[in-house]
Amino acid sequence: MRKMKLGNIPWLIVNVIHTIFFVSLSGWNIYLLKVITDYGLAREMDKVLETAQLMLMIMLGSLVLDSIGTLLKSKYLETSLKQLKNHYIHQLMEQDITQLQKEQCNIYRSNLTNDFDRFEEKFLFNILEIIHMASRFLMSVVIVATVSLYLVAVAFAMLVIFVFITGKTNKPVQKSEAKKSKSLQEYTDFVNETLNGFEIIKQHQLQNLRFDAFVSKATKVQKDNYTVDKQSTKVDALNNFIQTSIIFTLIVSGILFARSAEASLGSLIMVATSFGNVMWPLQRFTPVITQMKGIIKVLDEFDKNLNRPIIDRHIRVDDFQSLLFEHCDLGYEDDPQPILQSVNLDINKSEKVLIVGHSGAGKSTVLKTIRQSILPKNGLVRLDQTNIFDIVPIDYYSLFATVDQIGFIFNGTILENVTMYQPMDEQKVRDALNQVGLSDLNIHETLRNNGANVSGGQRARLMLARALCLNSEVILCDEIFSSLEQSIARSIERDILNLNKTIINVSHIIFKDQLPLYDKIYIVDQGTIRLTTDIQEVWSRMIIT
Repeated sequence: MRKMKLGNIPWLIVNVIHTIFFVSLSGWNIYLLKVITDYGLAREMDKVLETAQLMLMIMLGSLVLDSIGTLLKSKYLETSLKQLKNHYIHQLMEQDITQLQKEQCNIYRSNLTNDFDRFEEKFLFNILEIIHMASRFLMSVVIVATVSLYLVAVAFAMLVIFVFITGKTNKPVQKSEAKKSKSLQEYTDFVNETLNGFEIIKQHQLQNLRFDAFVSKATKVQKDNYTVDKQSTKVDALNNFIQTSIIFTLIVSGILFARSAEASLGSLIMVATSFGNVMWPLQRFTPVITQMKGIIKVLDEFDKNLNRPIIDRHIRVDDFQSLLFEHCDLGYEDDPQPILQSVNLDINKSEKVLIVGHSGAGKSTVLKTIRQSILPKNGLVRLDQTNIFDIVPIDYYSLFATVDQIGFIFNGTILENVTMYQPMDEQKVRDALNQVGLSDLNIHETLRNNGANVSGGQRARLMLARALCLNSEVILCDEIFSSLEQSIARSIERDILNLNKTIINVSHIIFKDQLPLYDKIYIVDQGTIRLTTDIQEVWSRMIIT
């Protein structure tokens, strides 16, 4: 992201050209101030009026250029921020499907909102300030050079001094900015968590605790923000004192020097005005550079958050024949103890497989391994005799469709949600909806707020219809009956088992009369998983519904 820190280069160049023209007109006016003064002292009134008319035209031209400049600045900021965000999103979307971590979502959200806004304010906007200040400084130097090259050397000496001062004084501000960014991210995460868990918070009367925590985090954000402002104020105050003292001394020295060189009154006024113009950019230089150096670290954080190890997976697949767990120990990377040991699981094409077990037994561990969310601690998982972690991720994932308790629904029509915005014959969508018992739905009906206007049963069936339309080889069902009424859950399971697909149903809710419809039933129990043909055993172990 640092390579793009200057934003949209074409629009930046346009702004540079505009600023040069604008400042040149201002410099021309200062020079004409000298001319009109000298003409006035010489009592050449015709030339005074002629020069005054030219100065008036220049002022009108400056007014027009200033108005245009506002539009050009806005365009630069708009296109730059859009370009940076597009690059960030592109990099985010390029992440390997197995590597994009959901726990990072709040960080991504914070980057795309708070951090980008701060970067625009404290870096992109300040780039334009630097350009304007540099142009005014150079313009003043050129004007002063018409009187004495010695004064030019003095102006550049001042610039070197101020750059040195900036380098020495901006480090505390950088540290404060980094601390503020961290506390702001924690605050954003807390707000998101509170909103997402609002129902549970109210249900268990946790609002007072959350309120106290909110006040604490909000106070910390404000405190860190105050610290940044305080550090910046200290730096600015110190720099302004040093700068003003130096500049005042140099203005007086410049005037005295010009007077000793027997320069005209117009030249003295021009030197004083030019040094006055130098004062503004030099006074602003330190705080602007300090802000920019403090906020640039945000781009490093962007790169860090988007960085993932490169994984070489080169085997291509386009078909599913079998999935095999061979003597696998399954568990999480940060836990030395496996959750399941010696797992042997064999699933073949078109089979209907049920994996049952009580909550917490380890069913989700099997499912997460199939999804490649976790690596086996020992053993291999093979797809058609190939280690699944050697397969090109997008090829592997395209074979599977997951139907879970929640299922993500976009704000869009039923047609768009089932087809996932891919071009598809509407009749195919209607046939899929009919297969899963949703023939009464209008495919052009709009779903909103993650499907808040459909029932839990309809949501699960929509996920099934999506899997059918996208031609996934295997449908993974993850506890889809947990929040459904018994009659609806039973009906959905029957529809699933009638599909001409490989079905892997992970559940702790079963229906005894439908157990014989499965080709294989695995029980997850006591730290392992085993195949059983005893329906009565399965029934006695599980929740009876």
